[in-house]
This record gives sequence, structure tokens and C-alpha cells, in this order.
Amino acid sequence: MNCTGSPRTAGRPVRGAFTWLLTVGLCVCAGCGDGASSEAGEEAGEETGAAVPVAGDRAENPLAAGIRDSAGIRIVENPRPADGSRLSWRVGAEPSVSIGEFEGDDPYILHQANDALMLPDRRVVVANTGTDQIRVYDAEGVHRVTWGGTGGGPAEFQALAGIARWPGDSILAWEARRSSSGRTGLWGGSVFDLAGNLGRSFQIESDDGHGLEPRVVLASGEILGRRTMGGADEGYWRLEAVYSLVAGEGVAEIAFGTHPGLEGFRGVYGGVMLQVARMAFSRGLHEAAWEGTLVIATNDRYELRAYRLSDGALAKIVRREHWSRAPTRAEVVEAMLAAFIEAEQPEEVIEMFRPAYDEAPIVENFPAFRALLADALGHLWVKEYTPPDIERPAQLWTVFDPEGQVLGFVETPAELEVFEVGADYLLGRATDEIGIERIQVWELER
Repeated sequence: MNCTGSPRTAGRPVRGAFTWLLTVGLCVCAGCGDGASSEAGEEAGEETGAAVPVAGDRAENPLAAGIRDSAGIRIVENPRPADGSRLSWRVGAEPSVSIGEFEGDDPYILHQANDALMLPDRRVVVANTGTDQIRVYDAEGVHRVTWGGTGGGPAEFQALAGIARWPGDSILAWEARRSSSGRTGLWGGSVFDLAGNLGRSFQIESDDGHGLEPRVVLASGEILGRRTMGGADEGYWRLEAVYSLVAGEGVAEIAFGTHPGLEGFRGVYGGVMLQVARMAFSRGLHEAAWEGTLVIATNDRYELRAYRLSDGALAKIVRREHWSRAPTRAEVVEAMLAAFIEAEQPEEVIEMFRPAYDEAPIVENFPAFRALLADALGHLWVKEYTPPDIERPAQLWTVFDPEGQVLGFVETPAELEVFEVGADYLLGRATDEIGIERIQVWELER
């Protein structure tokens, strides 16, 4: 597979279908919430909470960016928008479509609905990964058809992970696969038409046969895949991620380099090995297709690196002014304890590993951001990371124009995990306090 395509082709960031599991062996994800980051040379400062929103736009409140070229690489330096400022864009007061119920017919009971997209006629396609099904709903949220299911036959999935638009008005679904020999790290794709008919299936892998986890899928039919390595050392470790852009048979993959990924640690506590797959407030990697480039960015700092589709070379660096601090030991302890409790570990297991709370490594600074999304109009949305000592009533995003200049802050509903930003809508998943999932569409007025 390989990625070219028009600058405004809807490249989809891929959401993993799997959570980090805590087991005795023992794999822990701690502190996976919000946070912040800085690069060397930034003046130390403190992140502040959002004040009362103030209507404003770029014309009224210009945010001058410094732009220069260095060895053919465009560099855009942006100031941070004022704390209380907001773009005049508005999200609806309530969802215009909401799919999902506490009880009722099976198509409306969602379980791990980890991905969704909207078709041009406003039908909503949902990857209900908990049942390995793809469900299609009309513009009013009425269920129309379901395909897929758990199994090893045609049009069935071992572990459905996500969906994306594909050439020819088709849908690509991808899954994690396990070979007959038990080999893991394999990924497969299946192409369906909009009636649910399977067209073809294929392995998603590099030219040398390594399985690639899909991270961005372009509607033109290319996939940015990632292979991660490392994580076996005792003490602190950081994964490395190798990226490749793959296309159809006979088209050579394009390398997008090796990048630092998630941070974790490993140690023996109470005679049992504890493997922490994601350290408290771990930094990691985020990807997006944006205006004819692929962004691959570690959130150690507020720096977005955009690479050319044609050859994988760095084309643009977009930075935004940012301040940060390191987590405290108390914050790390609280995050690790919360991870054990959320994983429903027995009290004796929690007590067994309490010594690890005081010995766990501490990241140098909070992550700079949480997610990247390119919208239908070529803007890049960067979800802000909220440190544990800050409260925000809504999720906060910084929006950049297609050239990389900051426009300002936008808020989205606190309960909504945004999957897609259209010209006039947000599409995402909301989960209530008792765990009921709903796929929702919210109107966006620009």
C-alpha cells in the first residue's frame, strides 16, 4: 500500500481498539489523562485553567506567527492564544444525532465502539469492536445494516480495530491477527462496499514482511503503518516506532523514519515482575494526514513535524509557545494507584506493588498535547493536555490553519471523544457515568 492523494483527502488518524490491561505479570497503564510539555529553551511557566469564553476570531485578535525556511524546511513559530480567548466557532448545545441505548435492540447496544466515520450522505458507520461488527446508521441514527462478526471466515474479524474511507466508495476495516503458529503483531485489512459485501482482504505489512499497525489511512488507498520495538529492559525504557507508507502490490513502501514512542518501566516487587506498559504521564506519538503531508509528532514538546508523502522527507515544522513542569511524586503515586483500581485488581495485588509507586521513574515533563485531528477544511486540531492540578469544564483544542498558523482555541463537549471533524459537525463517542456508550454528531458552526 502507498499514500499519495490530494492535499484535502480525509486521512484518518487511527484509534487503537485495545486498552492497556493490568495483569499480574503485570502490565499497567498509569496517568493516561491530560498534561503539558516544553522544549529546551522555553521559559518556565505554569499552565492556567480556561476563563470565561470570549468571542473572537483571528481578524479581531491576530496571532502573528514567525515563518522562515531552513534548508528547504518551512518553520512556523506561533504564540500561545490568550487563556480566556476562544474562536467564535460554536458547537451545538446538544447532539443532533445520538446512537446508543442502555437497553433495547442489539444494533443500539454499543460495546467498545472505538471508531466511526460519516459518509457524504451523512450515514454514520460505526466499528463496534467489542462484537467485531460494522454497523451502518442513517442520518437520523436509525440502524440500517450490520456486517462482520467474530470468526475466521470471509467478512469476519479476529479483533476488529478500526475503519476508514477507501477508494471507490468503499470502507476499509482493519484487525489485529494471530497466525496459526501464534505469531502476533500481524495486521490485516478488508475492503467492503457500502452494502457490506467483501471485496478483498490483505496483510498490512512492510516490504520485509513485518506487520504494520495502521495509524493513518488515506482515502486514496495508502496506509501509514507503524512497527514498535523495545520495552524489554529492566528499569526505565522507551519504545521506538518505525513508520512506513504502504500501497498496493508492486509499489515500494516509503520510509518515514524512527521516532521515540511510549515510556514505561519494569521491575521486581514482592517477588513478582511488574511491567508498566505506559508510565504515569508517558509521552508518546501522534499522527495525522494534513494538507498533503503526514504529521508524526512526539508530544514531548509542542512541535508538529510534517513529512512529504512523496518521499518521507521533513517538509514543515509547526511550533506553538508552551510551558510545562514535571509531575510530582504525589501525582505519580495517585496515577498508578488509580490505574490499579480502574483495572479492578484485588487489594492484595495493589498492596504488593505499593513499593513501585515510590520507585517508579518520573517523566521530565507532562505531555504537550493529547491528540491530532485534521478537519475537512484543512485545519489541524491539537487537543490540549490538562495537568492533574487543572480543571477544565470542556475539552480544549488549538486550531491551526492549513499553513500552520494558529487561529485560536476551540472547546468541545467534555464527555465527547472526537473521532472526526467535518465542515459543519463533530463525530465522536460519549460514555456516561455508568459506562453506556453513544456515537454522537454535534453541529459545528464556523
